[in-house]
Amino acid sequence: MPTPRRFTRMLPPALLLASLVGAPLVLAEVQAPEPVVLPGMPVLDPVAMQALQRMGAYLRTLDAFSLHIDDATDEVLDSGQKIQLIKRVELQVRRPDRLRADVETDRKARAIYYDGKTFTLVAPEVRYYASVPAPPTIREVLDKVQTKFDIEFPLADLFYWGGEEDDAAAIQDAMHVGTSRIAGQLADHYAFRQADVDWQIWIAQGDAPLPLRYVITTKDVPGEPQFVASLTWDTTTRPDEAAFTFIPTKADHPIMIVTTDSDPATN
Repeated sequence: MPTPRRFTRMLPPALLLASLVGAPLVLAEVQAPEPVVLPGMPVLDPVAMQALQRMGAYLRTLDAFSLHIDDATDEVLDSGQKIQLIKRVELQVRRPDRLRADVETDRKARAIYYDGKTFTLVAPEVRYYASVPAPPTIREVLDKVQTKFDIEFPLADLFYWGGEEDDAAAIQDAMHVGTSRIAGQLADHYAFRQADVDWQIWIAQGDAPLPLRYVITTKDVPGEPQFVASLTWDTTTRPDEAAFTFIPTKADHPIMIVTTDSDPATN
């Protein structure tokens, strides 16, 4: 997760193996045999898959919200040692075309503004910013900044769950782990496996099935680094319009944003 923009590029789920046992011709009640699952074979628990669907459907109903994210990402050094990097994100959203993110890491700070017409990336510590014209929806903006400018948006998955782009149908293994308590709130803990990542998610119980925690383990990278995120939601307060537009001062300096092919962005 991200960087989990989407958790991974996934493979189709495997089929369960079951054995059929013939019933003897006797005058007695015969019970159907239980399905047999071979050790090591993937299992798609329908409860876990339905929980993802329910969460995604609920996220799509949120017209506006604010979200605080605390996350930690492992960085694996050439020596094999893991270094953990901490990040804090304040996210404000008004669908379909307003987005603001304030990001502070151990190494730098960044702010992202999207007001329906312009995407602006700001480095507040050095007073530089870059603005480009933007498409009319949040999901289109996320696609553009990723593919054209190689900018990873924090927990972009939140804007894909429940839509055709969430890739949930490609999960290989899914299970319900149990019930947990996160910041005093009961949550269901689920674990999933994919081609190159294992990931876990804690979803709040009740009428608002919001994701409260992620753990993502990248299996195809030496050292198998992890990403861990805790999410605190506010779905009752509607962010102000002024939050989504960057207004530079005389101390702020515009710069060119560069595309992934190293050509200056002009559109």
